[in-house]
Amino acid sequence: MKTFKLILTTVAISMAMFSADAEEKKAVVEINKAAKERTVKGTIMCGKCTLKKTDACQAALQVKRKGKDGKEVTRVILLKNDAVTKAFHKKICGGDKIAVAVTGKFEGKGKKRVIVASKINDKPAAKGKKGKGKKKA
Repeated sequence: MKTFKLILTTVAISMAMFSADAEEKKAVVEINKAAKERTVKGTIMCGKCTLKKTDACQAALQVKRKGKDGKEVTRVILLKNDAVTKAFHKKICGGDKIAVAVTGKFEGKGKKRVIVASKINDKPAAKGKKGKGKKKA
């Protein structure tokens, strides 16, 4: 009977250690997934001057996506005020809107999500165009 209890206890402890290790791995995967840089295309504008969504001037990216029902939905994602965003903000403050591709990492969750931009390209590649030049006859 003592041997059975010892085996049962050993199995229970090893199972607890295995499940805790699996939860840690899931947490690391979630952190790495959130930390990946992504490129988002849209229209950049001032969140205060143009959109009236913020109290202070801050860059905002307006993105058009298809919703669950198939209709086009417009979302606004704010850009965190860092050196890259502040340097670009001079172009948009006052009402200008520019089509851009923003490369960066997302921070936060839900509606408080912001992009920490590492690069803002104001000449994004056109969708669906493969190759340059004229068609051959």
